[in-house]
Amino acid sequence: MIPAKAFSLIGELDANNNKAWFDAHRQDIKDNVQIPFQTVLEAITQVLVGTPTPFRGGGQTMFRMNRDVRFSKDKTPYNPQVSGVLTRTGTKSEMAGLTFLCLDKIGGFAASGFYNLSPSDLGPIRDRIVEKPRVFADVVSELANAGYELMREDALKSMPRGYSEHADAPFAEFLKLKSFIVRRDLTRKDWTSGDVVEHVAHLTTSCSCLIRFGAFSS
Repeated sequence: MIPAKAFSLIGELDANNNKAWFDAHRQDIKDNVQIPFQTVLEAITQVLVGTPTPFRGGGQTMFRMNRDVRFSKDKTPYNPQVSGVLTRTGTKSEMAGLTFLCLDKIGGFAASGFYNLSPSDLGPIRDRIVEKPRVFADVVSELANAGYELMREDALKSMPRGYSEHADAPFAEFLKLKSFIVRRDLTRKDWTSGDVVEHVAHLTTSCSCLIRFGAFSS
């Protein structure tokens, strides 16, 4: 579904990250990277119709490859990847859970759940974990049965303010999370064979328990 040429183009962009190179290859990138990626998002959307997570995506939910470098030390003008989201509303502004999809020169990844939440959005989820520990344990167990687990990398080193009394609770480490995300790495073959559609749909539906838990907290 994604042509093999997409990976070489993204790799070349990574090595020649400048406007002159991008302008010279703009049509190639559109034809071999951006349009096929949009098609993948649309195919996943069709598979998810009628599931507990009928997320939608397409051209309108893709992110630009141009980088905003105004406040960044890294002044390279382009992201050497293409990415987008699938959400319940089919928009990029959705906050009630999403699936993020990224294609890069080595393959990429998909992630589903709630990413980089603000303290005000984290509070209700943390409160629900405290109030409904068995329900949350069921979420963790259901994810594990599907072959996934919540990522622990994006976490506080100590208990968040207001939750220190739960430091010894079985769910304490989850209260430190700033994102409630499950991730699946993708290979080049996943993209070129079209298996990416099934893999991302499976990830998204497997995370329906997590999405539901977080949504009930809002």
